[in-house]
Amino acid sequence: MTASQQPSHALYARVLAAVATTPAPTMRTSTRMHAALGAVVFVVAAVIVTASLAVYGRAAAGLELGLQSRSSLLAVSCLLGATTVVATAIAVFRSSSGLGARALWLVFVSAFVPTTHVVLILSGTVHIPDFAMASVEVSPWGLRCLAIAMLVGVIALGCFGAALHRAVPVASRLRGAALGAAAGAWAGLAVFGFCPSDDLQHLAIGHVLPVFVLTSLGASALARVLRP
Repeated sequence: MTASQQPSHALYARVLAAVATTPAPTMRTSTRMHAALGAVVFVVAAVIVTASLAVYGRAAAGLELGLQSRSSLLAVSCLLGATTVVATAIAVFRSSSGLGARALWLVFVSAFVPTTHVVLILSGTVHIPDFAMASVEVSPWGLRCLAIAMLVGVIALGCFGAALHRAVPVASRLRGAALGAAAGAWAGLAVFGFCPSDDLQHLAIGHVLPVFVLTSLGASALARVLRP
């Protein structure tokens, strides 16, 4: 055996040992992941509708009120949706070996999702500047949106962590960061559909900051949960 083959052999041995000592789950990982994704989609839709109705009297105020142009709304919505789907697919992907996506892809997701939200959300192309409703006070600090985004993101992160509990034998910290970024993307979708504000400070704190926080939270908090 050559020196270049030894690290992979040692890694394979550790994976086999971890699998051998880990109790078999009562539910298949794929089944748990499908349930988790369904729960996340439901939570995002429920939050957009209920929170928006409670605050603005509209089912999805961010998609209806104070729009600069519907073409900009459609473009940003599609890009945010595509980012969320791609990030989630890579983060939860399990190869035939069970090792998941390569480390480079996990790093890509962890960096790409926050960057995309900075570019798209802070572009100022969707909503009219200084849009306001007489009946609703929109804080420049974005605390309401921050709370909603963190609620959705933590629920999504918890669902992903539960679905992949003890199912990530390698690169668990990178996988956690990617899952955190995916959770942040879902949280970003929720507040995008909920909030019509175009204030840059509000957007930076209430819409973009949670994506960075959730990515970091995934890297720091999920690793132990994911490892066998």
